[in-house]
Order: sequence, then structure tokens, then C-alpha cells
Amino acid sequence: LDCDREGEAICFEVLEVCHAVKPGLDVWRAKFSSLDSKEVTKAWNTLGRPDKKKSDAVEARSELDLRAGAALTRFQTFRIQHKYPGVDATVSYGPCQFPTLGLIVERQKAIDNH
Repeated sequence: LDCDREGEAICFEVLEVCHAVKPGLDVWRAKFSSLDSKEVTKAWNTLGRPDKKKSDAVEARSELDLRAGAALTRFQTFRIQHKYPGVDATVSYGPCQFPTLGLIVERQKAIDNH
């Protein structure tokens, strides 16, 4: 269903399970974004091979996000604890956390100002 890179990563996770049961399984992938009959029919008529490079790109980005998040969380936590004695909280960082927090804050401000 997911026709983007994340969908390719999911595809390869499913393939790993399938190949564990049936190693020589020949797989083709249907890519569609909605479940209406026109989209599904088009996907069925244009099957393609799963794209390992797209899946690997997702894995690499995920690994980088994890490493950057862990390193910056450690840095920020030590910095805050050093600057404000008595504070022993962890200051978490993640590439998706700040934009998400920004959306939440904007929405709350809109609600408060309504």
C-alpha cells in the first residue's frame, strides 16, 4: 500500500519473514495510495520489484536519527545539569520532536486565542 520509501522498508520487513518460510519466493510489489478500485487495478497492472535502495535509505536515515538523537540528548542533558545544579532531568532530542512540538504549541495558541 505505502508507495514511498517507508513502504519499501515495510516491504522488505515482510519479505524477510516470507523468505524465512520460503527462501526462493519470487516477489512483485503493487504500489498504491488509496483503496479505490481504479488505484488498485492500476497497481495490479504495473507491478514492480521491491526497491532495496529505497529500503536501505530508510534504514540509514533511521540509524542516523537514532545516533544523532542519542548524542544530542546526552550533550543537552549534561549541559543543562552543569548549568543548573540540582536539575537531574534528561533533555531528550529527536529530529521529529521539535517540529512536532512546534505544531502542538501553534495549535494550542490558536485554541487559546480563539
